[in-house]
Amino acid sequence: MIRAPTMGLLAAATALIGCGERREPGPPTEQEIHAGDSGDGSGVLGRHPYRCNDGTRLLVDFKDQGLQLILRTSADAQPIELTAPTQGLQYVGDRITATFSGSDLIVQRGDDQPLPCVRETAR
Repeated sequence: MIRAPTMGLLAAATALIGCGERREPGPPTEQEIHAGDSGDGSGVLGRHPYRCNDGTRLLVDFKDQGLQLILRTSADAQPIELTAPTQGLQYVGDRITATFSGSDLIVQRGDDQPLPCVRETAR
């Protein structure tokens, strides 16, 4: 049998749970936007070309509303898959990470130096 004070506490706790602050979703991140468009003329949704400081060109495919990145050095190259748990966090793959700073991408393999890359614009 539940006593009256206990029932009162349960009712108050239930009321407080329902009064939590509701946050409106913010504007879409750049990664979310790029998951739905194409920036390289291939027509592949979410694919955008990047050029890195060392001259490497990357095709970056934004998938799963921007929570997954697939990196390739060419359209037929072996893909490198990275994932992020939520928007704005670092993407992680097998001995490789990628982080966005605005539209710039910083890729780091193992203990190598970070490799900054910038998104190429359509010509």
